[in-house]
Amino acid sequence: MGFFDLFRKKDTYHEERHQQNELENWNDIVYTRKNIDMDDPAQRREYIENCLEQIAEASRDMDSLQFEYRVVTSHLRDMEEIDSLPPDQRAEVNQCAQRIIDSEEQQKNFNKRKSRMTDQEFEKMERLSGQIKKGAQSLKDAEEHQRKVKNDLRRLDGERQAYDFRKAETEVSIDNMQRLMIVVAIVLGVITVGLAIVSLAFKLNVVYGYMVAITVAALAFLFLNQKIHEARREKKVILNSIARIIQLQNTVKIRYVNNKNVIDYECLKYGVNNSRELMSLYERYLQEKTERERYAVYTKQLDTNQKELVHTLRKYRIRDPEIWIHQAIALVNKGEEVEIRHELVGQRQQLRKQMDYNRDVVAGNAKNEIEELVKQYPVYRQEILDLVDRVEQRDPGA
Repeated sequence: MGFFDLFRKKDTYHEERHQQNELENWNDIVYTRKNIDMDDPAQRREYIENCLEQIAEASRDMDSLQFEYRVVTSHLRDMEEIDSLPPDQRAEVNQCAQRIIDSEEQQKNFNKRKSRMTDQEFEKMERLSGQIKKGAQSLKDAEEHQRKVKNDLRRLDGERQAYDFRKAETEVSIDNMQRLMIVVAIVLGVITVGLAIVSLAFKLNVVYGYMVAITVAALAFLFLNQKIHEARREKKVILNSIARIIQLQNTVKIRYVNNKNVIDYECLKYGVNNSRELMSLYERYLQEKTERERYAVYTKQLDTNQKELVHTLRKYRIRDPEIWIHQAIALVNKGEEVEIRHELVGQRQQLRKQMDYNRDVVAGNAKNEIEELVKQYPVYRQEILDLVDRVEQRDPGA
């Protein structure tokens, strides 16, 4: 496996070397007229315009690079100016920078905190803040009333079940007494038949027997009939009571439904399930509001401190004081200042390298190529100069 890895490493090396050579070749601008017929007006014009376009593009790039170079140089000069300030002035600058750092740290701590509410919840509570206390109390009262209404419904259900049980008992009692009356009538009939048989068979006088049987049967009928009437009256009272309970139940159910609708609306309005959640949400809102107000104070203080630093730096003739509000740490931390200075020096070197490339390689080679064309083809000298003038008029900076 190691043997094949050796070849693979060689292949990788050659590939990387090829890519490096290719990039180096890309940086080189080569002008060749090998396949161009300079006596052909179209080819000659296209070739010259291409050279002039490269000069114009290099000029535009130079403007941008020079502007950035001036900015970086100005920043480095500002750093030197700040470092050369007298101790009392530098202390004033450092104090302003430290206040900015402290304000930014306070903001960072606020952003790191565990938020109690989302922005959507906070905005909703902010909109309803004037109604929340009253709404929470109304919701609590409605929930308490709901519990009482439920208890009333349970009590009425219990009473109705008791009356239904009594009604069933009364109906059973009436049925039983009606059956007893039938039994008494049957017994009376049997006794009467028996007495008649005895009277005929034994020639006995059974008038007193008839009288006793009829009397007992009559008393039994009267007793049972009285009980039936009492039971029916009791049943009527029970039915009236049941009707009254049903009416009360309907009234209480209406109150229950209306009250439940009020609770559902209040819960939907505030996005909670009960009054406890609403009070908890309100308490979180108050805490969140306090913290956000504190954050607003921090933000305002940071803005004030930044303006104070800009004013102080401008007072001591620093060219770009606004830059320092975003890197105040470099004013009080020498290590940060050295790192920024090193970065700026590297940027300036890179910008100078780009400017040299555009000036010497891009624009310089193209200019040399045009001058060479004028020398080699004096017959086309005026045409070439006309093209140069036309490009200069179109791009004055070229």
